[in-house]
Amino acid sequence: MTDLGTRIARLENRLAAIERSPRLGSAAIDDTAVEVRDDTGSLRALVGQQGDGTTAVNVVNGPTPAAPTAPLVASVIGGVAAQWDGQLVADTAVPLDFARVEVHAAATSGFTPTEATLQGTIETPQGATVVIPTTTPLYVRLLTRTTSGTASTPSDENGPIAPAMIVADDVADGIITGTKLAADAIDGKVITGATMRTAASGQRIQLAPDNAITIYNASGQVVSTISPAGYKIWDETGTDLLAEVTLTGGAFSDPGFVARSVASPHLYSFFGNGNIEWANDNRAMAVNPGIRVYGLAAEDDETDMIITPGAYFPSSKAPRMTLTTSAAGASEFRVDSLFGAKPNINLDGPITAGETLDVTKRVLINGVDQGKGLKEFQAIQANSATTTTTEIAAITAASTTFENGRAYRITYHGLLLSTVANDIVRCRVWRGSIGGTGVSLVDSINTHQIPVANQHVLMDMSQIVTNTTGSDISAVLIGSVLRTVGTGNVQIVANAANPAWLLIEDIGLATDYPSARAV
Repeated sequence: MTDLGTRIARLENRLAAIERSPRLGSAAIDDTAVEVRDDTGSLRALVGQQGDGTTAVNVVNGPTPAAPTAPLVASVIGGVAAQWDGQLVADTAVPLDFARVEVHAAATSGFTPTEATLQGTIETPQGATVVIPTTTPLYVRLLTRTTSGTASTPSDENGPIAPAMIVADDVADGIITGTKLAADAIDGKVITGATMRTAASGQRIQLAPDNAITIYNASGQVVSTISPAGYKIWDETGTDLLAEVTLTGGAFSDPGFVARSVASPHLYSFFGNGNIEWANDNRAMAVNPGIRVYGLAAEDDETDMIITPGAYFPSSKAPRMTLTTSAAGASEFRVDSLFGAKPNINLDGPITAGETLDVTKRVLINGVDQGKGLKEFQAIQANSATTTTTEIAAITAASTTFENGRAYRITYHGLLLSTVANDIVRCRVWRGSIGGTGVSLVDSINTHQIPVANQHVLMDMSQIVTNTTGSDISAVLIGSVLRTVGTGNVQIVANAANPAWLLIEDIGLATDYPSARAV
């Protein structure tokens, strides 16, 4: 019995030693895993080789974690910021199988988090902030996710929260370029305190802060400026001033309007008193209102024409155009309807002695050149010499210049006489000389018959000639007479009551008289 008790005591000691020793102290897990189950038999973890061939401790079927506290939200440029403070509701401890907190956002309140609303994750239980890009207001919710993939219920939502507006302090100076602006970004807006231009150099239009508009040509030269003080226009090279308007106190001042050409004359006008003036470069503005025309030569400052409200036109020299009255300052002439369909020159009253209308240039009526008028007139008041079949000169006009491109009317007038009835008399107008190198411009072609001896017969001939040679022609004209049929002596008869004459008139452009005889 004594030995039996001893043996039992030894077995108890050995069993206790076995129970106190580490389990699997010398064991190995070969090509498998150890399953860990709870007291209900549910699988909670796998230790060892996993189903995908890896070796790890994999927690599965963990308990549902507690929801995170509601996020804190704030507006930022380009989106909203959502922050988790690292706490779970009801001060629940973060589970050991914590994986992450998911951040969800949507535009509608009360939304259910899905993969479509997931905006980012927070991987640490200490909390963090996630920025959500957006251009519209959002609602934000959080949920907890464990390593086994189990999700908590969503947190309370926060929102709506909109992205922050960009203000001037948020934008660094000089970083916004034209390519960053929409085509209509500044449509209907006001831009102040800047210089605006269509190009950085070359041909461009520039608007400066002082409200001056400057126009440059392709070479970068100024060709026009417009400012509150007026405007200026230069030629295409930007060197010669062509026009200028000057404003003072909101009204036109001297010279007001200046239109200039590269060479004299220039046109000056100021509207304060309605003055318009043609003048040379060295000529100052006239004090009296009206129009003044000065000599066309640069050194000529003598007045050629003055048109004032009283419309008097003194001629201090051989003028371009002059209208004068018997008394200076008289108001007998005015120009009406200058801008109407048919401009007129109205003369209030007759032109009396001392009054002259002198036009040295062309006159156009309804656009047609009416000619420059009289060129030469030569008359005789005594009979010419008698002749038979020898052609003689009866009237010789002074040398006349026939201008290129002009048309002329030549008229030969007088009385013919023969000492024998039925004689035939021929009359002609020669250029240069009779016969030889002379040119016959007007010819009666044997048409003047003397039916009764010593009886006067009218001779009145006319011809239109043109000069289209390309240069002017200067020559004398000779009116001739001779007998072509008969036996009597013939001549041109003239006296004070019945002079004979030769007339040359400029009647307009040669192109207005096609097929006319060449001079």
